[in-house]
Amino acid sequence: MNKIHESNLLLLDQVIFEHDELMKDMKELKDLKTKLESLEESDGNIDIAINNLDEARKGMMSFMKDFSEEFPFDSYPMQKDAREGLESKTLKEINGKLQRQKEVVMEVSSKFSTSIDQAEKLLD
Repeated sequence: MNKIHESNLLLLDQVIFEHDELMKDMKELKDLKTKLESLEESDGNIDIAINNLDEARKGMMSFMKDFSEEFPFDSYPMQKDAREGLESKTLKEINGKLQRQKEVVMEVSSKFSTSIDQAEKLLD
């Protein structure tokens, strides 16, 4: 198996793993937003926290849309067997795209962590 293909599969696994972890937190974003919105007092910090939760969710939605458009389910690397006949230049291009997607999903992960922490502190 060639090294670029192996790297592609590893990157894909990392991106999918991070996506799956973030999906588990989607409900928490929604629940925290609901709790913040139900607070009697209102201040700028609460509004900022709600906005940050929304931005984290939007980031995830945007990532999923872009990822599925860039890597259709029925094509390589989502279908590992579809690698047959692809040139190494194409594999390298896919590797670069996967690297960018990994960066994006890690940014989304950071937004999730930050916005969840911020909301939880306000609710304590």
